[in-house]
Amino acid sequence: MQTSVNLLLLLLGVAAASLGPFSELYAWKQLDFEFPNSNAREKAIASGDFIQINNLPVGIGVWKDKLFVTVPRWKKGVPSNLNYISLSKTMDNKSPALIPYPDWETNDINKTDGEPIVNIFRIAIDACDRLWAIDAGSNDIMGDNTLVTPVQIIVIDLNTDKIVRRYALTDADQKFESFFANLVVDAEAGSCDKAYAYVSDLGANGLVVYSWEQDKSWRVTHNFFAFDPLHGDFNVSGINFQWTDGIFGMALSPLQNDGYKNLYFHALASTTEFVVSTSVLQNEPLATSSKNYYHFKRLGYKGDFGQCTTSVMDWKTGVAFFGAVNKNGIACWNTKEPLDQSNFRMVAEDREALVFPNDAKIARDERLLYVITDKMPIFQYAEINPDQINYRILRAPVDEAAKICMQ
Repeated sequence: MQTSVNLLLLLLGVAAASLGPFSELYAWKQLDFEFPNSNAREKAIASGDFIQINNLPVGIGVWKDKLFVTVPRWKKGVPSNLNYISLSKTMDNKSPALIPYPDWETNDINKTDGEPIVNIFRIAIDACDRLWAIDAGSNDIMGDNTLVTPVQIIVIDLNTDKIVRRYALTDADQKFESFFANLVVDAEAGSCDKAYAYVSDLGANGLVVYSWEQDKSWRVTHNFFAFDPLHGDFNVSGINFQWTDGIFGMALSPLQNDGYKNLYFHALASTTEFVVSTSVLQNEPLATSSKNYYHFKRLGYKGDFGQCTTSVMDWKTGVAFFGAVNKNGIACWNTKEPLDQSNFRMVAEDREALVFPNDAKIARDERLLYVITDKMPIFQYAEINPDQINYRILRAPVDEAAKICMQ
């Protein structure tokens, strides 16, 4: 029996190694930051404010020349949580230093005046040139887990680099087990004040809806937000672990004929995809009542080892992309077709470059798909080797990647 298990893990680990349409844009052994000067960097190291091995990138986003990269404060020694890379200025630099955004001061958790940016995992950039994030507010999550600020939505105007809104989640939005790490934003360029954010609570199996216009939030519950106990087993880079993460990956469709979008979603510890219309989520009385149950639909099964982190949809082709963590790869599904194992296909698989694809975003104007991989299970359960490449950002033309699921 043990021989069969070992053979299965071997087969998973040596799955066809191919980056497909992806090319490696950036790669780091360890992250570094663009400190004001060398003295500032040395001072941060001496004080423990910068412990290089404790810095692991998680989320990405693209706006014009800026490629945003979040570095959550899982452990102590993360000097800046929200950062960016200038795409045009780093064309010849494969391992650029990260630049704090909007500046160093805003990311300084030791500041005594005003609230800093503390612990953002993923971001969303809307059609109105705004960067949205859910800030968990805690430092050193895997250690002391110190609450620095309330859990809050932060919105930044990318044209001015100014925080234009902070909204602290209410007590009713949160549970004891809550963990907020992802959000998607529903906004159209012609009606920016009508924007909604959908924030997933992977720890307590819920979804928080926030209305920009009303400056108000409400919590939605549903059985489909929970993890699947039959699919909580993971094997990544030879590390076996079990997670119970609920609703996590989310992707929005373009506007439908009724003027609303579809929210596609899945739990991380699951192989099933679901969908609900945003007309339900935006209707607070319906969304928060038990009558919402049959408005949520099961779409299908992604197949064995089909657990996924992130998801993002290409509005032009209708193809959704997924971070398939148990397969060290990027998968796709044409949402115009039924979802089953035959239609859930691999775009790229590589046991080195695609270990734990944590986030994916589409730069719609350039038609480019960006993916970040970061070896998170090794970071959490073993030790990152600083002599190896550990973190990568890859990029592919969306149309080339989508072809896999349109054949």
